[in-house]
Amino acid sequence: MEIKTVACVGAGIIGHSWATLFSSKGLQVNLQDIAEDILKRAVERVEANLIFLEQKKLLGRGESKAALKRIRTTTSIAEAVGHADYVQESVLDNYDDKKKVFKEMDAVAPSNTILASSSSGLRMTEIQKATTRSERCVLAHPILPPHLIPLVEIVGGEKTSRETVITTRDFMIRLGKVPVVLDKEVPGYIVNRLTAALWREAVSLVANEVASAEDVDRAFCMGIGLRNPIFGPCLRAHVAGGGIERFIDNYDQSYSSRWRTMETWTSMPCSAAKKIMESVNEMGAVRKKTLVEIERLRDEKLIEILRVMLPRHPFY
Repeated sequence: MEIKTVACVGAGIIGHSWATLFSSKGLQVNLQDIAEDILKRAVERVEANLIFLEQKKLLGRGESKAALKRIRTTTSIAEAVGHADYVQESVLDNYDDKKKVFKEMDAVAPSNTILASSSSGLRMTEIQKATTRSERCVLAHPILPPHLIPLVEIVGGEKTSRETVITTRDFMIRLGKVPVVLDKEVPGYIVNRLTAALWREAVSLVANEVASAEDVDRAFCMGIGLRNPIFGPCLRAHVAGGGIERFIDNYDQSYSSRWRTMETWTSMPCSAAKKIMESVNEMGAVRKKTLVEIERLRDEKLIEILRVMLPRHPFY
């Protein structure tokens, strides 16, 4: 299946970044949202993203303007997906909104169009119940911002066809993404399950007054964060232990003592939420910079990391 035209349904933080990626790779993009003012802001952000990519020489001279011209906006789902080969949905991350949009898309999209969701944790098995052709529905979960970070998690539902999964994977590879295909549906997939565990412990450390939010972040960034782009948790354990078998034998008691003292919340206590909000708002970056400035600095550093790590990761 050749994919030439893509629809982005939802033009928010994730949707406009997908549109940046698709347009920068030469695809025609139909960008949809419910209001013209939302679309206007989205196009402005796409333009800023494209200019940034050109400035960083990830796009050739003049390519940002050409890419922007490939984006067409509309408030109509039917108009956006009616002639699309692939659709990337990025609306609010709850089942009611996802099902409503997937039902609308299913009714107007061509029969062979792939309907992909950017959901960060919902199950496609549930979302695709709203459609009549559920075999073409799949999850393609990006990592923010999608136009810079390569990873995308691909997860089929119970009725998703293998062809849809493979076509989506191959399409992502064509875009320069690094796809991982899950063999089984779990809430949060891989990345956000790992993130959820880390976030809970970070909040716990602040709430229990072990350290400030700034020092927790500093410990991560200047410690495990430095090696995270190189080793994931599994390979790290193998190397740190002189072999995975030795790591488990040597560190079993040590890890048990840590796990016994870690939180097991399934929802954040109000007292912990209050402390983490207070501590984050006291961070130097939050006090001195706007969100836009923080995002831009993040993107600047991401480019530097990507230049080192890509085009091919040394271990994966």
